[in-house]
Amino acid sequence: MAGNIRALVSNLLAADKTLEGTPDWRAVGNGDEMRLLFPVFIGGQSTQATVEIDAYPNAPVERFRIMLNLEKCIWRIDFNEYEQHINPLDTWSEITPKSFREPHYHSWSDNERYSTSSALPKKLLIARPLPERIRQFQAAFRWFCGEVKIAQPPSRMLILPQRTKLL
Repeated sequence: MAGNIRALVSNLLAADKTLEGTPDWRAVGNGDEMRLLFPVFIGGQSTQATVEIDAYPNAPVERFRIMLNLEKCIWRIDFNEYEQHINPLDTWSEITPKSFREPHYHSWSDNERYSTSSALPKKLLIARPLPERIRQFQAAFRWFCGEVKIAQPPSRMLILPQRTKLL
């Protein structure tokens, strides 16, 4: 990516975007993780951005990640009720809660501080809990699309892959 990275990300997030393609879940690693990738378009033109969805169909409870990537992740939802997140100590005066164990999101606006004009952050360190009303995939995906200005795909276009193993 050439140019000012922060400006590139800000312009990407400000633009109205669409997803193109047909959902095609692919096994990752040993098959306990499934991945779906969509190219992101602006004004009918392909961008360097992708939306990546990772699902864990054999997890005991619904678990997934939704990411907007521009070489690295710039916005993410982590939907895992058992995963603890602790925000960096230097953010505790401005970000609450400091530590939590519930589905959460990492926004660019919270994590831009870890980027430079020439580099994206290695990780999105700051997170906030998802709104209480978002407790399943369809709601999380629609909320994510609204937050990053992606046109809402057709209803039920995306369905998490089915369990492949018995508990």
